[in-house]
Amino acid sequence: MKFSITKQRGDFVAGGIYIEEKGKYKIDCTSALWATDEIHTDYHSLGLSILCDADFVAETQDHIYLIEYKNANIPEAIAHNSTFNPAESKYIDKVARKFYDSLHYLAAKGKRKPVKYIYIVEYPNAGTTDRKMLRNKIATSLPFALQKGQANVLIDDFQVVSIEEWNESEEYSQFPLTPVQRGAAT
Repeated sequence: MKFSITKQRGDFVAGGIYIEEKGKYKIDCTSALWATDEIHTDYHSLGLSILCDADFVAETQDHIYLIEYKNANIPEAIAHNSTFNPAESKYIDKVARKFYDSLHYLAAKGKRKPVKYIYIVEYPNAGTTDRKMLRNKIATSLPFALQKGQANVLIDDFQVVSIEEWNESEEYSQFPLTPVQRGAAT
């Protein structure tokens, strides 16, 4: 279930509130200059299902935030994927691929600001150390080495955080990630 509320500012769509696919959490990007959760929909409507995508994109004055979200702690995820281990190479490769494939979308939209890629992940028994190790593994598949010494960079920063760490971060909390309240307005 994808749902977004957007508002118009001039000739472009400003940020909105986006509900993740399981319908349990929402990210409030209303403070963004521009935001979307439609990369997946756009790729598939154009027959580009070979491409992967980040779940959310938010633009600020200085950066583009590519945000990938995975919550294996919710009951639906536990029931369907009891063996989720984000440190497995197939998951690491997929998270990295989502970054690269999302760059095509940003280029097509004329978005040229420095990109920060953030992976918000929740899974059983995960702690700060686990997320740092996961960040280090995924980072080796991102273009940090490729861009050394280059004037133009593809990625400015990459972090792996929990929902709590996201919401407590001075930088990321401008886009709060909170549970969806059933029966209440989003």
